[in-house]
Amino acid sequence: MNWKLICHLLLATLCVSLSGCGTIPSYESLGGGYVEATYTRTSWEQPATRFELQYKKGLRKIVIWPSMYPVGEIAKDDMVVFVANKAYEPPYPGDPRATRPRLFAVKAPESPVDITDEIVGRWAQSSGKDISKALKAAWIIRLRTQGNDATFSFEFAGVDWPEMGTTLDWNKVSEIMRDVKEHGVVRKDRVWGTSYIEKEFKPDVQK
Repeated sequence: MNWKLICHLLLATLCVSLSGCGTIPSYESLGGGYVEATYTRTSWEQPATRFELQYKKGLRKIVIWPSMYPVGEIAKDDMVVFVANKAYEPPYPGDPRATRPRLFAVKAPESPVDITDEIVGRWAQSSGKDISKALKAAWIIRLRTQGNDATFSFEFAGVDWPEMGTTLDWNKVSEIMRDVKEHGVVRKDRVWGTSYIEKEFKPDVQK
């Protein structure tokens, strides 16, 4: 074995050791104790990046969700709305760890709340769309906030509908979150092991 090859092997070993098996973390404060942690794993193959939502208070750290869909988060006071990679239910036969993006809200240190079906279901009902089709096909692609309003944009996989955008004020988002917490059930994500609350959407028969 020549010295050039030996030096390359030693350098590679040193780099992996110094970077924690190739994982390089970085952190971004979102305010209110919320932190987005980014983990980039470097290897001989394609680098992989994972985004994790954390809550820190003093020495205490809570992982709210270990894998976020990379469309960002929006925050208001003590609440954050984010998009998480959530396990498909039921699981795909060929890929039981497959995930899809879902819209969540959280007021740490409480459990995150899946508000996707409430946002999409209410929009579908008010728009005269097929509710069950909308709930099944909705795919969150963007969220943003301006002033006291939050806007959520969805596409619909396999359905010939245009992109949907709905704007709610933050008080309405908080109301939806409280409703899901009050009438929903606690579940554990099959892929990540994270506890969350979700509720089956029930149309308002008065509309």
